Amino acid sequence: MNLFSEFKKYVQDEHLFNSSNKLLVAVSGGPDSMVLLELLRKLGQTMEIAHVNFQLRGAESEAETQFLIDFCEENKLKLHIKYANTQAFMKINAVGIQEAARNIRYQWFEEIRKERQLHAIALAHHANDQIETMLFHLLRGAGSKGLAGMQPKSNFLIRPLLFASRVDILKFAAENNIPYCTDSSNLKDDYARNYFRNQIIPQFENIEKSYLTNITHTGKIMAATHYYFKAQIAAISNELQIQYLDRTEIDLNKLTDKPYSEFVLFELLKPYEFNFVQCKEILQAFSNSKTGATFNAGIYRALVNRDILILSANKKANETFEISALPQTLITTDALYEFSIAEFEGFKENIFWLDADLICLPLKLRNTNVGDKFIPLGLPHFQKVSDYLINKKVNRFDKENVLVVLNGNEICALLPFQISDKFKVNSSTRNYLKIEIKKGPTK
Repeated sequence: MNLFSEFKKYVQDEHLFNSSNKLLVAVSGGPDSMVLLELLRKLGQTMEIAHVNFQLRGAESEAETQFLIDFCEENKLKLHIKYANTQAFMKINAVGIQEAARNIRYQWFEEIRKERQLHAIALAHHANDQIETMLFHLLRGAGSKGLAGMQPKSNFLIRPLLFASRVDILKFAAENNIPYCTDSSNLKDDYARNYFRNQIIPQFENIEKSYLTNITHTGKIMAATHYYFKAQIAAISNELQIQYLDRTEIDLNKLTDKPYSEFVLFELLKPYEFNFVQCKEILQAFSNSKTGATFNAGIYRALVNRDILILSANKKANETFEISALPQTLITTDALYEFSIAEFEGFKENIFWLDADLICLPLKLRNTNVGDKFIPLGLPHFQKVSDYLINKKVNRFDKENVLVVLNGNEICALLPFQISDKFKVNSSTRNYLKIEIKKGPTK
């Protein structure tokens, strides 16, 4: 393989950058990044270098940093260096060493890219890295996205060496006398990736000589599969979901008519952080007619409400309000109410009228309590608020947003549904309290 010719072709085919673009090149000092640096130099590409010293390998880390300082000074390349306290980052963020290193370097690379107004961040991942990534995802349980592996271009990250094998890279380094450092930690099997690299993947050649080409091709197939899969899921989402201001609703009847419904639901619920097991449990609850079953994931929750799955953020602390003067606007988590003294305009949707002369300010508003009672408009007797809401088929999530309006210790209105018959207007009413719902859950 003529690595330089293949490199130029790959950059062009994948539209990674052009000659006018200025790049930030992530360089560790190892053979992969030093070969990438040399290939870019042969192209005549304008670039700056970024190197992170994770301060994990003592003198070896310092030697790599000094090696790059000398190399960049000799070749007149601008070098950015970050000395990271990786151990402290691990403790503060409760992450492992590899995740800590990854988060540190990518965050810093992006800061430099923005500050220096650079086109992209060039990384030296190659075909063997790709196989390690795909296998790692496979063992952890991945879908099409995970099995697609790393992409040549992802936002501002580019991987111009993803086509090349480690053998090709080392051969190019030897033929062109490219200096590099050897990271001794890569020779140990302490990490899963290293174990794949040193123990598992070398055995593949005993089974299939062209394993590298075949697995790389599979990654491309999975990338294409995921692309069209996302388009199909988007179409299904539009068919099954209705988005409101405070919640999302999914039609479970339509969902369960579709093949692999649990996988479809998993894709729909990914933004809400529900896992695959929970998706199966949700569908099982629906199948068993367990209306009212609830499920939690992070800040979100799901409710099986007959044939609809309702998704919303977890309810915050109970809401309490006070109306001490009129007019006044009240904004709750799911609605906007306007309280005012007004001329009677007739009965309309989303407007409640009460006899203002029966009202004493301040009015207090709160969520419903067990044992709350009121006299619904048109009835001659008290009814439990809980029974009223059951009769109205109000789901558990929406019940949490219902407010009782207290005139002293009496409920004069149940928002957003009904007023108390005791406070209704009639032909002798002289002053009118108007409660208008200006905003509620809408598409």
